[in-house]
Amino acid sequence: MSENLSEVLFSEKFNVQETSTLIANSGSKKNKKLYNSTMDGEEKVGWYRLLKLLQWAWQGLDIIDCYEVLAKISASTNKRSDPDLLDTVVGFRSGNWSYEWSKKAMKFQKQANELVQYGQKEQAKNAYYLASQYYSVASYPHLKGDESSIQAQTLAFSNYRKAFEQDENALLKEIDVPFKGKTVRCYLHLPHDETIHPVVIVSGGIDTLQCDLLPLFEKQLKPAGIAMLTVDMPGVGFSNHIKLEQDTSNLHQAVLHHMDNVPWVDQSRVALMGMRMGGNALNRLAYVEPKRVRSVVSVGAAVGSVFDSFDNFSKLPPMTLDCLASRMQMSHSDVASLYQLCVPFSLIKQGLLGRKRINTPMLSIGHSQDIMCNEQDLKLIARASYGSESKIIDKPPIFDSYLRSLEYSAQWLTKHLQE
Repeated sequence: MSENLSEVLFSEKFNVQETSTLIANSGSKKNKKLYNSTMDGEEKVGWYRLLKLLQWAWQGLDIIDCYEVLAKISASTNKRSDPDLLDTVVGFRSGNWSYEWSKKAMKFQKQANELVQYGQKEQAKNAYYLASQYYSVASYPHLKGDESSIQAQTLAFSNYRKAFEQDENALLKEIDVPFKGKTVRCYLHLPHDETIHPVVIVSGGIDTLQCDLLPLFEKQLKPAGIAMLTVDMPGVGFSNHIKLEQDTSNLHQAVLHHMDNVPWVDQSRVALMGMRMGGNALNRLAYVEPKRVRSVVSVGAAVGSVFDSFDNFSKLPPMTLDCLASRMQMSHSDVASLYQLCVPFSLIKQGLLGRKRINTPMLSIGHSQDIMCNEQDLKLIARASYGSESKIIDKPPIFDSYLRSLEYSAQWLTKHLQE
């Protein structure tokens, strides 16, 4: 996408609906006890969105730049849809979340375009990648019907592809998977060689775009010679038109079957990796397709306790409830009503986890006190087959332990894909 088009898309607008008002929430937007999660980010007083600073740093963003953007949002005197929430500035203008993050993204996009003209491929690749990540944050939490978010997503994916056009060590292939009469675009990340590679199908949570997952490939999978196919969860990104349903793995099952038509990967060596609801979908897929999957890694997978206990579910922050409602194509996120519709997501209630054993080895990674995936969930996943195990993170600093666990998961996947 050209720089001029970016500027047209991101001219100031005053009549766009503010993100936090897209989903009606009959409860208070202010939790009494603030939610804090290694994976989901931190709920701060005065903010609608969870602030994912450690996650954004993992994606490559400069924390100082992030604080600079947050400061501009905080300091804005423009009208807010909720005067008590800083990131609710109405209109696409100064102080608005999407506007401020997009301005930062456009700076890197312009820098990348200039570097290309001078033939500086490596620097251009890095600048395009950073532009994609800032545009992704501008889109966050990617709610359906959010006009500014959709525009930012378009530019996030465009800059992501451009980064790979400058990359001499990796390839990006766009794989369009037929699903329910339409297609869903997935990104296949490949080491830059002529080898047919084993592949890991990866999905993040319901507030993640597939372009947010590159460090997993760059730091863990590519050095091991493993390809990565990313898939947006139903209701997000390229899967925006799909409804999240009790059969959370139906899209991923279609992707798994489509691998038979993809020439760059070894269809007999496929593994799965999912975070949060992505972990739910891919754990479920292992039960549905045990003969097609070599192994599964789930990180903080929302598979049981959060859906089996109203007390746990009611502790989720308003933004997360809104994300769930949006993915399920609902217009409200009243916690009591939403909970009843989310109970069927429990793999325990579905009669899978804890009741059936399969041959597919599963690795579960998570924090013992995590509301979305507690120690009981982690141990249930580890009992899914004789080759499964759990890795419980309980030693501070938690995020460093989490990163070390990702390294371990790559070693674990490599071992099972090479057997």
